[in-house]
Amino acid sequence: MVTTMIMQRMSVAMEYGVILKWLKKEGDAVKKGDLVVEIFGEKNEFELEAPADGVILKILCDVNDEIPISEPIAFIGKKGEKIPDTRPKKLNEPALVAPAWPVPAKATPIKTAGPQEVQATETRLPSGRIKASPRAKKKAKELGVDLSPIIGTGPGGRIVENDIVAQPAAMTIKDSRKVRGTKTLTPLRRTIARRMTQSWQHPHITMITEIDMSEAVALREEINKKVQKKLGFRVSFNDIIVKAVADTLEKFPRFNATLVGNEFRMFSDINIGVAMATEDGLIVPTVKAANKKSFTQIAQEIRALGKKVKESALEPEDLAESTFTVSNLGSFGVDLFIPVINPPESAILALGQVKKKPVVIDDIITVRSMMMASCAVDHRVLDGVPAGQFLAALKDVLESPFFMKI
Repeated sequence: MVTTMIMQRMSVAMEYGVILKWLKKEGDAVKKGDLVVEIFGEKNEFELEAPADGVILKILCDVNDEIPISEPIAFIGKKGEKIPDTRPKKLNEPALVAPAWPVPAKATPIKTAGPQEVQATETRLPSGRIKASPRAKKKAKELGVDLSPIIGTGPGGRIVENDIVAQPAAMTIKDSRKVRGTKTLTPLRRTIARRMTQSWQHPHITMITEIDMSEAVALREEINKKVQKKLGFRVSFNDIIVKAVADTLEKFPRFNATLVGNEFRMFSDINIGVAMATEDGLIVPTVKAANKKSFTQIAQEIRALGKKVKESALEPEDLAESTFTVSNLGSFGVDLFIPVINPPESAILALGQVKKKPVVIDDIITVRSMMMASCAVDHRVLDGVPAGQFLAALKDVLESPFFMKI
């Protein structure tokens, strides 16, 4: 009996996987549990196992193919068995890509040989690449025509050579810039591009405040006097902030939620995604049940996750189930930035550096340790007033951190 090996979901948010490397080739014998293929899914690399004993009868995908969850990627069975006439839908295969956003049922191309209407299909793939035939690309390069605004009249909305030739002179762009080099987006950057595009399609609203971190500085110094000697590491400002955010979210459950269709789901678990930078982009491992953990427990967990990020050793569960994200660029000298929500969450907190500056307290100028914070929320489900209230509550917690739950 032939067994179909499928693209498996390795995390809740994973929607597709990219084939990185086949560890077996067609004709190789495998046992159930043998590693068959390396994939990239939801900002991490995984290895998929053989679902049954047998021989690799057919490999259906090439390296760099983007395969949706549950689509077949290989067949395993006895040598000589007939395989199904089934092929996967590939996100990076033009003929099989559905429109990324609604398009009109009919549209008139910019220029055609006649006045008739033609069926319009989206000419861009989800990755942003334009669907065009090789001859069309060659002709566009010769004539200096920008492909972006052209509606393709070929199969599946593909731009063909006639579409290029028919363009008016105004559409041509003379570009004399020299290209230093090109680089294909890595699977991680492709995932980030898709997720950020998905996020930015939803309306954001951002609240900004300045927080006096002087008491948090004192608390950190007090904690580290004991922690550094006993445990051999130091608690960071980010560790304290993650704890403060988790405690504040207990009072603001609507910020610890997600929108699914017309259903707004608020979670009882408070899992904080902590944004971490890599050479190729941002990755967000999760500190689960952060509201139930101490400063030192959070600090230990964040350090362990950071080590995994550096060693590319994150497990699927390390990236799963975050309900709210904290992104801190203070260590890079950044004062303030406006974050983009990490879907499918409803809110994100962005933090700048803690630095000393003059402030006025009771009409007296004094020097305090200050930090800028901005909170972006999904405006479909959250409004300005509750966003302001959440940020004000967080400010109160961080300005009186000795009252924070230990």
